Amino acid sequence: MKMTLAEVRAEMARRKVQFHEREEWGTINLWGLFAWSDISAHLKSGRYVTDMHKENKTLWVRPVKAEWEGYIKPLIDTHTLTELSEMAGWSIS
Repeated sequence: MKMTLAEVRAEMARRKVQFHEREEWGTINLWGLFAWSDISAHLKSGRYVTDMHKENKTLWVRPVKAEWEGYIKPLIDTHTLTELSEMAGWSIS
């Protein structure tokens, strides 16, 4: 099933906390790995950018500054890693 924008944002926040906790957001290149079908609309809208192509099928993407400041950073500031994981669609048992 295709990821919602809220799930994509939560996944980006989760990955920042889990894998890049001490790095500045603008220096991270491997932010989020998504299927083309999950991220293509958000690439077209300008929320995320990538150096990869549709033919890769799975793309590493990174948020633009407005997406980071307006959505991803606030999620990190208000939710735990477990909560972010659940919001991103990971089942936590």
